[in-house]
Amino acid sequence: MTEGESRRLVGRWLARQDFAECLEQQLRARDAIIEGTGPEILFMVEHPPTLTLGRRGKREDVLWTDEQLAAEQVAVCETPRGGEVTLHAPGQLVAYPVIRVGRRIREHIVRMAEVTIALFEQLGVDGVEFRMDHPGVWRGQTKMASIGLHISRGVSVQGMSINVDVAPKLFGALVSCGLPEVSMTSVSAIRPEPLPPMAELARRWAFDFAARAGYELEWT
Repeated sequence: MTEGESRRLVGRWLARQDFAECLEQQLRARDAIIEGTGPEILFMVEHPPTLTLGRRGKREDVLWTDEQLAAEQVAVCETPRGGEVTLHAPGQLVAYPVIRVGRRIREHIVRMAEVTIALFEQLGVDGVEFRMDHPGVWRGQTKMASIGLHISRGVSVQGMSINVDVAPKLFGALVSCGLPEVSMTSVSAIRPEPLPPMAELARRWAFDFAARAGYELEWT
C-alpha cells in the first residue's frame, strides 16, 4: 500500500443472526487476517435475545431462571471478550470490526464510541458521553451502548452494542456490566418518533467508522 492510500475494509450487513454463529464468522475472519489470506471486515448485525458472558462474567449476574429464559427464548453464550454479562436482542445494532489494531486498543475503543455518539446525535439523543471505566456510551447514569473486545495477535473481534429499540423487559434479565445500580435504555425510550430501518443505521455507522479509521469501505 502506497503512502496516502486508504486501506480496504469489507462491510457486511448480516441482518438477524445468532450470536454463536456470528462469533464463529468473526474468528474465521480474524484467522484469515492473521494468515494474510483474508480482508479486514466489519460485521454489522442484529441478534436474537442472547445473554453473553465475557471472561469476567458470572452466572449469578443472569437474574432470570432457566424457565424464564426459555419462556422468552433467551440464549446464554460464552464469549472471549472482556467484561461481564451483556444483553443482545432485537432492536440492538451490533458492530464487530475484525481489524488490525495492534497496540492501539484504546484508540479503537474511543473511535467506536465516537461513531456511536454521532449516530445517537443524528437520532436526536443528546447528552451522551463515552466512559472508559465501564466502557460504553452513557446518558447520565443510564447506559445506551456497550463495548467488549478480544484481541489476538493484534487483530480485534467483538465490538459495540447499540440500543436502538430493545424491549425494556429484557434489560431485567441481567446485572449489566456487573453493576447492580446500572440501568439500560434505548433510543426509542428517549425519542419516540419513528426510527430509520436497522439496515440504514448499520450503513451509517459503517461508513462513519471507516472514514474515521482511514479505510475505504466496500459495503455489502
